[in-house]
Amino acid sequence: MKTVGAAILPLLVLVVGVEMSVNFFGALVPQVQRDFAVSAGTVATALAVYHGIRLVINVPAGRLIARSSPVRMVAAGGAVLAAGAAVVAAAPVFAVVLAGRVLMGIGSAVFFITTQFWISKASTPDTKAQLFSYNQLAALTGTALGPAVGGGIAGWFSWRYSLALAAIVGLITMLGAQRLADPTGGVRAPVAAPAGEPADPMRLSAVLGPGMIMMALFFFHGGLLSTLLPLLAARELGLGPAAIGGILMLGTLWRFGAALVGGRLARWVGTRRVVLASLASMAVSVLGFHLVSSPVGLVVVVSLMSWANVGGSLVTALVTDLVPEAHWGTALGVNRTLADVGAMIAPLLVGLAIDRSGFPAAITLVAAFLFIAAIAATILTSPRRLHAQIS
Repeated sequence: MKTVGAAILPLLVLVVGVEMSVNFFGALVPQVQRDFAVSAGTVATALAVYHGIRLVINVPAGRLIARSSPVRMVAAGGAVLAAGAAVVAAAPVFAVVLAGRVLMGIGSAVFFITTQFWISKASTPDTKAQLFSYNQLAALTGTALGPAVGGGIAGWFSWRYSLALAAIVGLITMLGAQRLADPTGGVRAPVAAPAGEPADPMRLSAVLGPGMIMMALFFFHGGLLSTLLPLLAARELGLGPAAIGGILMLGTLWRFGAALVGGRLARWVGTRRVVLASLASMAVSVLGFHLVSSPVGLVVVVSLMSWANVGGSLVTALVTDLVPEAHWGTALGVNRTLADVGAMIAPLLVGLAIDRSGFPAAITLVAAFLFIAAIAATILTSPRRLHAQIS
């Protein structure tokens, strides 16, 4: 276990940095909207294109990662992320912001799918959940720091300086990747089963079930945390970028405890039950935004949502448990694609709902999406349904 932990520790340091840099933009939305004089729906497209491009590249990237050097793929992800952040930081018009966000989406997709594959290869059945919980804690650290650091820099200077820092993080990732130890030992994922052996099937529900859960989690993040919450806090409560970033950071800090609780609950009642119950609980907590009328109320609701998200760290581990190793690259790509569907449509739908019907309609939209996704995922991951597909 010590050897495995030592093997992924440098990778987790990079995860913290990249997660931090890609989470700058949520706290910057009000400033970007003001500087380019665009509507909420238009500024939300900068969030949407970041995920939209990954719909195109996730699956091909997953297959490529499974048959390439993970070290080189981490470096490539950092390099493209740095280029995209630099483009956004220097953007003279909003269209250039969108182009830079596309590059950032490509770089982050390559990086994060590679880290998921990396941890799956470095773990054993006994250590997989624990190592993915370490990965989640690293991601949460970056997610917590991102809005606070990005919002703080934007409040003191400009949102452009926040993106310049993101570009520096990408360059550090590209250079730091060279010091990582390849978890595959140079052995790549098999293209097909060995001669004479039947190929293990990739069951549809085993991919779509966790994918629906990831779609809902990313819809929640892109629609509520990155779009609705910053705009509501700025317009209705008069909060600035630094305060918004601080509240988002507080919510993420609570998720450290939620991730640890989720890991223990999974041992007692099973991963599937924890994840599905968590999704339903998050939907209920989102409805609490209807009652928010002060910064204190906002902090309370964000805290409740964070503790409800006890199953978020378990979804990727579930994918590689259900899918044969030969299909990990494809399955992780599909899982990330469905997540990005949620993240892409969330800011568009929520931004449109805010522009046309106000914040109450947008709040109800997010909660309804989570409820529907929980029901669909419950059906898709039913043990009886999976057994029927095997038979």
